[in-house]
Amino acid sequence: MIRHIAGRQNHSVKLARKLQQKKHRRDRGRLIGEGLDLLIVAQDAGADILEVLAREDLLSRLPRRLVERAEAGQLEIGLCDQETLAAASALGGAADVLFVVREPSWNMADLLLADSLALYLDGVGDPGNVGTLVRSAVAFGASGVMTAPGTADTYGAKAMRAGMGAQFLCKILPEVTPGDLLSRLDAERTRGSGPTAILVADAHGGEDIRTVGLLGGGGVVLVLGAERAGPGGQWEAFPRVTIPQVNFDSLNVAMAGTVLLYELSRARSGNQ
Repeated sequence: MIRHIAGRQNHSVKLARKLQQKKHRRDRGRLIGEGLDLLIVAQDAGADILEVLAREDLLSRLPRRLVERAEAGQLEIGLCDQETLAAASALGGAADVLFVVREPSWNMADLLLADSLALYLDGVGDPGNVGTLVRSAVAFGASGVMTAPGTADTYGAKAMRAGMGAQFLCKILPEVTPGDLLSRLDAERTRGSGPTAILVADAHGGEDIRTVGLLGGGGVVLVLGAERAGPGGQWEAFPRVTIPQVNFDSLNVAMAGTVLLYELSRARSGNQ
């Protein structure tokens, strides 16, 4: 159905506003996305889009398949004036399109850790960095991204904008503790799966990422921590990797993670 809506007390507007908060997203199993480009990526990735709020002048620019679904009664498109849309948006007056999508649900078995490159974020607090790292994980073929408790929400508004739709193309597992990950890798070893290396990014020392040798092209989990503190103490026993830099540490965690993912994907492809 396609309808005109107005006023911040409209049910769809109120729901979109609530979904800006992590608690409501988790409770309802719904995500909120913002921007026409993000909507197009979500549709092309096969995301389960449930409702769209769009500025009134943008109906002709919405993906035709979504408009056809709305005309067939399979989803709702609400056309809003700028003020109404801004009331539901984390972007305020810059909003053009908001959409509600069912949150994907993945588990550890979906990542095939013994055979792939995966990313583990431990305490990365800036949502823009988290979104960029999800984007880089997709770019370099990672099987998925795991986030530890205390890491910024991969589906928050800032992370979604930084990810540019990568969240719809990546298997994301939130709230994975280090113990969860290590138990999974132990179980894979017990079953005789291929070796999975854990490599911990360290700005202050470790093996040059360009010279890291990977065992037979097996799985790799790259662990990234907060920019200043680094990953938690539970990773002290694992090998460190670093990016040699001139003069001083000038890469933030998103830039460093992107370089490390590139080098690891290149090393793995050379071993396969």
